[in-house]
Amino acid sequence: MFFLRYHLFLYCLVLSDTMLFAFNKDSIKVIKPAKHYFKTSIYSDFYSTSKRDLISEKFVSKKLKTYKLNQSIIGFNMPIYTKNYYKKDSTRISNIHLLLTGSYAVVSPIFSGISNHHLSKTSIGVRMIYNSGKSGSWFLDFSPFVTQDNGYNFTKRYRAAYSIIYNYTCNKNASIRAGLTRTFTFGNRYFIPYLGLRLGSVNGFNFNIQFPRSMSINFPLGKNVRTSIYAKPQGGVYSFANTDELYYLNNDKIINFGRYEYLLGSRFDFNSNKLIGFYLGAGISSQNGISLFSEAYNKGNNGKLNYFYAEKLSGGLFVNIGLTIKFGKTKSIYNNYNLYDAIDYNNSMEAGDNNINTGNLELPNKKTTVKDINLSDMQDLIETQDLY
Repeated sequence: MFFLRYHLFLYCLVLSDTMLFAFNKDSIKVIKPAKHYFKTSIYSDFYSTSKRDLISEKFVSKKLKTYKLNQSIIGFNMPIYTKNYYKKDSTRISNIHLLLTGSYAVVSPIFSGISNHHLSKTSIGVRMIYNSGKSGSWFLDFSPFVTQDNGYNFTKRYRAAYSIIYNYTCNKNASIRAGLTRTFTFGNRYFIPYLGLRLGSVNGFNFNIQFPRSMSINFPLGKNVRTSIYAKPQGGVYSFANTDELYYLNNDKIINFGRYEYLLGSRFDFNSNKLIGFYLGAGISSQNGISLFSEAYNKGNNGKLNYFYAEKLSGGLFVNIGLTIKFGKTKSIYNNYNLYDAIDYNNSMEAGDNNINTGNLELPNKKTTVKDINLSDMQDLIETQDLY
């Protein structure tokens, strides 16, 4: 009887340990599925031009003397909502994505004749992407922001920018876009059409024109390096404290500084893994222009700003470096070109108007279909800075 009870006790003990081990083993295997198709990304970017002389005989030019620009940006974008819609047979046909975006930029126009001004722009926005599950996707962006001359709180001004764009993926080697965007890239405020065309595969050689943002030829140099030759505009409009008395007719305490330039350069993107990317670019800054706008004179003007001073500058050189870090799990998008198009879309439209591309760290593999490319095409619209 003792041995029977002893063996029964051992059996129960072994059984309980086995069940506990199995429970723990199963618990370890439980992995929460990813909720989104986009990773959270944090990026930084630095841009600088060479110094040039202001040679006109205007009063303001003589006071400013020379011009050079430094620009630093940090920002993020993160998915906050994803909803999939299925057919009755559980085949995914469409999805909606919401992303939260934010950025902080400091633009420093350096004039040798006056004190230094550091013009900041802080933006928090939201983006929505609707992927039809077929060949088309919609992109909507709303980015309210505040701009000011740092150190002068009275210069704070609140504005907003927005875009609505439709992307159609014709096949794995072509897509077209059309829409409307409010932009300050050309040193003023405009509401203009958006037109785009990509010829060539997203992960291979391609020609990409996105008016008014950029025109580029892109191609890989091995597994972890990509390069591009590009031409694009860059600029913005910023609040500027009139502490140097550049304008005196209306005794404005605040004026607006506008700048624009056209860049012709080349860039190398180094992606050692899917989490960290680094890029380096350089080239020629041409067709430069700067303007100053009276706030009092333009009060109530909802269209193009009228300047009291404007000057075109000679060309110069520029250098651009940046770093991107991505983290978080994402849902699989294998065999879905629509999602690849949106990811590529995401890479070209961060909040604002400084028009920088933080790079695409997750390119599709070569075995893809038309549905895959659509979301990737849209990611290049989300991850390019456009600080307004």
